[in-house]
Amino acid sequence: MMSSQHPVVTATYPENQTNGVMVCGINFGYSEADRTRDVLERDALEGDAQPLERASFFSDQTVNNTRFRNRVLKWLRSWGFELATTPGAEGVLEKSLFQTNWLSSQSNTITSDEKISIASLAADADGVLSLIQDRKPKLIMFVGNMLIEAFNDISIRDKVEKMLGKRSGNAEIHTGNPDGYSGTHFKLRAQKFGDTVVMSIPHTATIGLSDDYVASLKPANWIVEALLNNA
Repeated sequence: MMSSQHPVVTATYPENQTNGVMVCGINFGYSEADRTRDVLERDALEGDAQPLERASFFSDQTVNNTRFRNRVLKWLRSWGFELATTPGAEGVLEKSLFQTNWLSSQSNTITSDEKISIASLAADADGVLSLIQDRKPKLIMFVGNMLIEAFNDISIRDKVEKMLGKRSGNAEIHTGNPDGYSGTHFKLRAQKFGDTVVMSIPHTATIGLSDDYVASLKPANWIVEALLNNA
């Protein structure tokens, strides 16, 4: 594979160039509500030469105040990881995270007009795989369980193992169990490819998924240690 041109929406730091934490969604979805909000914000800032966003560390709330990022941060906080959200307060852990999406395409919903499937994700994996090859993250956090299934698809598995190392086997499946819960049991999945921990959590826009449920999905120690490795 050639050097990656796959889009990364966070700033580049030495801490996320190797052994960092990759946060990966499905695609650069842009809902009609998001579009309307951004138009209103641009109107309010008319004449201001400063862009609405600039590349910074993942948890910098002053430039990355999206629903996706806010919910991921809330979930990490519920697992005991409190990330700095203001410039100047960031440390090694904050700088180690970098955000991308599997697909470089954009649609108005996470399910996409393009009928995203495990097969279509695997067929369009070269971009994200080239990024993984370049950065060799210590932890890959897929936001959307379909992504870890695509990452294990037989059509690309050899590429993944050549980059990262042999996979540990099928992903372990963990479900939450908050007190009094009787709804859908969403899944956290985790495995290793060589020394890289690969985990997936439900997408932030999953219907019926509560923050309390995700808090009860706290990853096992061997997954947490991969994140703490960057603290």
